[in-house]
Amino acid sequence: MKLDIKNILESYFKDNEGDDACPVCIEDDGARSPLFAIASFIRQHNLNLSSTNLELAWEYICGGKVGLKNEIVGLSSAGRLDNGSAVELHEKYLRSDIGVQIDKILMEAIAHIRETTTIIEDGNKNTIECETNLIAQADNIRSRSGDIDIAIKKLLDLSQLMVESTRENREQIHDTNKKLARLQNELELARNEADYDQLTKLANRRKFERTLDEVLEKLLAKDQSLVLAFIDIDHFKKINDTFGHECGDRVLRLVADELSSLANSKCHTSRYGGEEFAVIFEAANIKDVWKKVDNCREALASRELVDLESGQAIGKVSFSAGVAECLKSDNKRSILRKADLALYEAKSQGRNNVLTYSNDL
Repeated sequence: MKLDIKNILESYFKDNEGDDACPVCIEDDGARSPLFAIASFIRQHNLNLSSTNLELAWEYICGGKVGLKNEIVGLSSAGRLDNGSAVELHEKYLRSDIGVQIDKILMEAIAHIRETTTIIEDGNKNTIECETNLIAQADNIRSRSGDIDIAIKKLLDLSQLMVESTRENREQIHDTNKKLARLQNELELARNEADYDQLTKLANRRKFERTLDEVLEKLLAKDQSLVLAFIDIDHFKKINDTFGHECGDRVLRLVADELSSLANSKCHTSRYGGEEFAVIFEAANIKDVWKKVDNCREALASRELVDLESGQAIGKVSFSAGVAECLKSDNKRSILRKADLALYEAKSQGRNNVLTYSNDL
């Protein structure tokens, strides 16, 4: 019989106030099974008994994903492991990234089209060259004498026929080449769309991850500075609950537009997830970055917003931000953690401010 683990744990939480394990969490030899640890994990962090959270807890207790375990430990220590962050962790580590698979297929298709196009173009050039040489040689032979062997005449005639046939097909080859080029453009557009958030038009998290990897490589290769900012809209859930998700979407677009003013070839703005944004600054001074982000915060917080649908005043919308500089000793995980800790501290100190990471956090 298949056990419904969710219902078992749900019943256990309802019926047990103490720390005693339910019977299903006890092995035959009296030892506690992993289910006891999973139940404790769910209860400790006050997580919903969803299949996503149970899978996350199981992987944390029994799995081998070191990155996932480290992130859970970090979030738990900071008091930030909740249902929202659990969903993000599940998306990042446990859900197969269809976007990555599509991206791989698209890149292979684009590469194949480019290769095919090159082959066609090269073949077309070679064919034209051969045609020209063949015609020249045929005319040369014909002009020499009238006693050319009949077999040679037939060969020349066949060669001439081949040239004419090739010329007839050349237009078709050219059309095929144009179609391949159009398909290549469509595939590249599809790939670009997969890298951007449809609501805010900013780069999405998967694009952010790739950009951060690329910038970190530059940091190592060219001794180039890197500053990362994490930005989170204050009290965003209250906006959604009070004015509805459509209003919340408009607020997200407004903040995205404000942050887009920072973007250039050395500054990459992304929607990291939910109401959180990330900005990568290349070759930037951390004090200058702090000032730029704080200016954005002030510009946004100074505005009085009104809900377009109801005409009801929303009031002021602000964000909190954490800024961190990537040192030579840092890696991807540590710079993300530093920016996240600075953001958490900004939230803890009353929100609507920008804090720079320090070792004291």
